[in-house]
Amino acid sequence: MQSPKVAILLSTFNGATYLTQQIESIQKQTYQNWQLYIRDDGSSDQTVAIICRLAKNDTRLTLINPQEQQNLGVIPSFFQLLNTATAPYYMFCDQDDVWLPEKIQVTLAAMTRAEKKAEQPILVHTDLRVVDTDLNLVSKSMIKSQRLHGQTNLGELVAQNSVTGCTVMINQALKASYTYKASDAILMHDWWYALLAVTLGQLVFVDQATILYRQHHDNAVGASSSRVMKVLRGYGVRKMRHSIAASIEQINSFWQLQLPQWRESDRRLLNFYQQIPNMTGLTVLRGLRNFGIRKSDFSRNFVFKWLLLTHRK
Repeated sequence: MQSPKVAILLSTFNGATYLTQQIESIQKQTYQNWQLYIRDDGSSDQTVAIICRLAKNDTRLTLINPQEQQNLGVIPSFFQLLNTATAPYYMFCDQDDVWLPEKIQVTLAAMTRAEKKAEQPILVHTDLRVVDTDLNLVSKSMIKSQRLHGQTNLGELVAQNSVTGCTVMINQALKASYTYKASDAILMHDWWYALLAVTLGQLVFVDQATILYRQHHDNAVGASSSRVMKVLRGYGVRKMRHSIAASIEQINSFWQLQLPQWRESDRRLLNFYQQIPNMTGLTVLRGLRNFGIRKSDFSRNFVFKWLLLTHRK
């Protein structure tokens, strides 16, 4: 029986510094039946030249927009990649990380086990090793160091994303469950697909690091500190207030999908969260408790509740 094809989706933007190392780590995977689809998002450095050079020696590398590198932004760029690729499974990829040799194999094995239990939309994600620009170890486990919950539920996921896109694999059923619209208030593609997976099928966490997650000043989203003092400083409060408002807008947009497969309990939770700005403080507190909506640790959750009560129309 032939092993299934895995489509790897990589959106690049001025990634010349680390791109070759990332692609080489994909080429060294123990699982070799993959196709790497790359979309450049308007680079002004040598990124496209590097892609073209590497693609000459490996037909599994495909630049989907060789003629025009229009800057769309991260989310639309990844959705264009998803629309272009066709495979049973899809993995998201960043331009500046290093994949550990068994990343595809480990993730696909977890996906296969989940699909044997039920044919439904599935997202699998893993832990990460956090490293600096020179790949020196910063943390063996981002999930533990950030005090996140890998196997998260909907109540946690509406408030905080614990799924990191560069560790994600989704199956065709999950891809087919949603058609991208630019009007949707999507904060990140990984968070959106995690919401779809947890409400339509399964979200599976593999408690194993499969990637060296490089941290540097150009990261779009990184492994931020979770110390209490940072949360309570003025800039931390402003940032968290904005993130809460954005998460409510995201769930408002998600709520508009009105997918018939949603469980009634999930409908009630989603409806509550997107209506928080119109509720009294006591109603908000009761709903948070009843639906189990919370951040992943005590300090985050304390500030989350405090700020949520102040986010009203």
